[in-house]
Amino acid sequence: MSNRFEFPVGYLQLHDDANYNFQLNRWLTYWDEDEVRRVAANISDLATWKSELLQTAKTCEADNRALNAAFYYRAAEFFIAPNDPDKLIAYNRFRELFYSEIDDLPMTRVDIPYEGATLPALIFPADGPKRETVLVHGGFDSFKEEFIEMAATFTRQGIEFILFEGPGQGEPLMLSHISMPNDWERPVSAILDHLQISSCSLIGISLGGYLAPRAAAFDKRIQRVVAYDVLEDFLGCLSAKLDPGAQKLLGFLMRIRARKTINTLMSGVIKKDEFARWAFGHGMHVSGTNKPYDYLKWVESFTTKPFAHLIDQDFLLLGGTEDHLVPLPQFFSQAGNLPNARSLTTRLFTDKEQASSHCQVGNLQLAADWIANWLVFQLEHPDK
Repeated sequence: MSNRFEFPVGYLQLHDDANYNFQLNRWLTYWDEDEVRRVAANISDLATWKSELLQTAKTCEADNRALNAAFYYRAAEFFIAPNDPDKLIAYNRFRELFYSEIDDLPMTRVDIPYEGATLPALIFPADGPKRETVLVHGGFDSFKEEFIEMAATFTRQGIEFILFEGPGQGEPLMLSHISMPNDWERPVSAILDHLQISSCSLIGISLGGYLAPRAAAFDKRIQRVVAYDVLEDFLGCLSAKLDPGAQKLLGFLMRIRARKTINTLMSGVIKKDEFARWAFGHGMHVSGTNKPYDYLKWVESFTTKPFAHLIDQDFLLLGGTEDHLVPLPQFFSQAGNLPNARSLTTRLFTDKEQASSHCQVGNLQLAADWIANWLVFQLEHPDK
C-alpha cells in the first residue's frame, strides 16, 4: 500500500483565530491552499464557517473534486451544533464522497459487537509477512476516515493497521448515539476478543492520549502504547483556558459538587462565547450528558493519574511545544508518572519542525514516521 497524498509540511497562518486556523490546517492535505485562503477570508464566526465551507463543498462536487468536497463537508460538520439537522447531512455526505474515492484500497471493514451495538473497524493488511498488529483510534472529535492516509506508513513496514471508532466517536456517536465511557478498555477488549488478537500495539490520537493508556492499564494484550499526543488531565486542559482566579473557583466548585452554581455560571459563559457553546454542546453530545456540571464531572474522570502506575508496557509519549489544547506541563508530568513502564520514550516536537501544534498538525508525516519507526525498534529489540 502506498500513500495517495503527501502530507503538507508547514503550519500555515490561514486565519487570525487560533481555533479556526487549527481546523483549516488539520485537513489541508485534501485541499488547495489558495482555495482555502479565499474561503478563510470570509469566515468571521461559526455561522460563516458553516455557510462558507458547505458552499465550497458543493462547488467542489460540481467540479467533480470529490475528495476535496468530502473534507469541506467534514470541516463544516465539525462546528455544526449536534441538534442542527445539517450536521448529520454533512457527515453522511462526507462519508459517501470519501468512500467513493478510496473503494480500491486494500482494506476490510468489520463491525465489532459491543454491548448490544457494533463498532466499525477498517483493517489494512501488512505488506508482506505480518510482524505486528496496531490498533488506532481518535479522541474527542475525530473520525476514522481522517487517519486512513497514515496506514501506508505502517503497512509497508509489515504492520497490520486496524482503525476503529469507539463509543462516542464517528459512526457509533453520529448514527447509534452511543456515548463515550472513561473505561476505554471496554471497547478495546471487545475488539481484541472479536478479532482474536492476543498481542498488539495501541495508538490513541488527541483525547486518545488518555484513552489508549487507560486501555493498556487494564488489558495486557496491549504490549506497546502510544499517546499521540499526551493528555494526562482533560479537565486541566479545559480549565487552562481560564484565568488563574477562574481556575481556582472552578476547582473549588467541582470539589464541593456545586451543581446548580456551575450550571448557572457555565450557561452564562455559553451564551456569550460561541466556542464555549460549541465545546459544551459537542462535549455533552459525546458524553451523553445534558447539563454543564454533568459534562464537567465526566471530563474530570478523564485523567491518567489513578492508573498510570498500572501501565507496564512500552510507552511512547508525544507532545508539541505549541499545543493550544493540551498544556505543555502535562507532557512532563505524564513522563514522570509512568513508574512501571517497561520502557518510556518521549518526543516533544518543535516549531522548527512545523510539528509543534496539537497532534503535529503541520507535519503529520514526521509524527507517523516516528511512531512506526519506534514500533519497529521495539519489535526488533524485545529484550532492550
